[in-house]
Amino acid sequence: MTSGEIHDFIGRYIALWENEDVRGLVDCYTPEARVYSPIFHAVEGRKEIEKSFRDLFAAFGELEITVDDVLIDQESGDRAVFVFTAQQNHRGMLFGMPGTGRRVETSGAFILRFENGKIASDRRIYDFTGLLVQLGILKAKAV
Repeated sequence: MTSGEIHDFIGRYIALWENEDVRGLVDCYTPEARVYSPIFHAVEGRKEIEKSFRDLFAAFGELEITVDDVLIDQESGDRAVFVFTAQQNHRGMLFGMPGTGRRVETSGAFILRFENGKIASDRRIYDFTGLLVQLGILKAKAV
């Protein structure tokens, strides 16, 4: 993929997240794709990826995502990283905790590898502990 194609893909991908378009998101992945996430750990294949999106959107909604930076592997043309900041509402069950209605913010990065214009590998890195603190699931101690 060219740099422009990757930038366009990421723009469409973010819009699908913000619209909670599970079908559209699943279509962004190859049939054998793998997703690695602090919440869902490793999931493989479109069926599991679809379930992870449904579970995520049951817990969080009303997403607003800002792409802070995009890094593209110019040599291979098949890898990219985008750094993001997201705000979302905790509206449903997460680790046994019902929705709090809290608006929380998460920063992180997605490391993507593409095959034939679709995501073959998606590694998500974000401040999971900070998210749990914002939700009141974990308590932070002052130092």
